[in-house]
Amino acid sequence: MHENQNYTPKDLAKNKEYQDLINQTNDIFNKTIVDNVVDGALLENLQKDIFLFSGLKTHAQLFEASRLLLNSDGKIKPFAEFWQDVKKICETYNRQYLEPEYQFAVSSSQMANKWANFSDDYNLQYRTAGDNRVRDSHNNLRETTLPKSDPFWDSFYPPNGWHCRCTVVEVLPEDYKVSDSKKAITHGETATSQIGKDGKNKLEIFRFNPGKDKVIFPPSHPYNKVIGAKEVIKQLSK
Repeated sequence: MHENQNYTPKDLAKNKEYQDLINQTNDIFNKTIVDNVVDGALLENLQKDIFLFSGLKTHAQLFEASRLLLNSDGKIKPFAEFWQDVKKICETYNRQYLEPEYQFAVSSSQMANKWANFSDDYNLQYRTAGDNRVRDSHNNLRETTLPKSDPFWDSFYPPNGWHCRCTVVEVLPEDYKVSDSKKAITHGETATSQIGKDGKNKLEIFRFNPGKDKVIFPPSHPYNKVIGAKEVIKQLSK
């Protein structure tokens, strides 16, 4: 990037170092999918999703790095100075962000596989880890019991956030009373709401179902909104 003095999304397809970063990131997530998903068709869809996510994650950090190429005078920074800036970005994306993303991929793949094996003959019940680390808003969802077809599961099937340890199990209809769907959805909305300084809900991205939607990561993750992301998606989807 420093040698070329710029970066564009098209560089992802022709730069070996960028491709290596995408593949290395993809390999980290791919292991979690292979270890947790049995169904072949589902596995293929989830692997496509993590490859796309890996490309968007790579693009996000390269785009951020490219904005640091110039100094306050509008000239290209010396490489040593630029490299110090880039190392901070690498630490953020490949340590601080990667750890919760990896944990999310593990949980999301497990939950996607469970969804694929749930029967329509049973109801589904929301369960938490049951310890003092459970978020109050997630605890309010505990033992929510609804049919698989209920719209609650479209948006509030776990994981419902970074480091979420919630799960869902099948229960016999005669063993548990069916919950109030509207009340459950209200609790789900609360569990996935955190309004930032910009007035936007940071947790709304988690309102999806990895098993039903056949994706590992939130479709509206911020990586998808970085300038140039649409071009990246177009390239990686070929």
